[in-house]
Amino acid sequence: MPKCKFCGQAVKSAVVFHSGCWENAAHKAAETFCDEYCRFPREAADEDTLEELHCSDCALIQLLNLGL
Repeated sequence: MPKCKFCGQAVKSAVVFHSGCWENAAHKAAETFCDEYCRFPREAADEDTLEELHCSDCALIQLLNLGL
């Protein structure tokens, strides 16, 4: 029986997905969010600055990584 990723207790049923499918969906959601809603790409001078100052601590990316 699968166990909860957070508390370790048994889970009666689990959501099943391919890791590749999850990654594709996560990248698509992140791309849409980053391109359409995030203000930081417009404020950063270059991609390296953007990655260092915002993307590495982005709450959306952390949320998406919970599923992996």
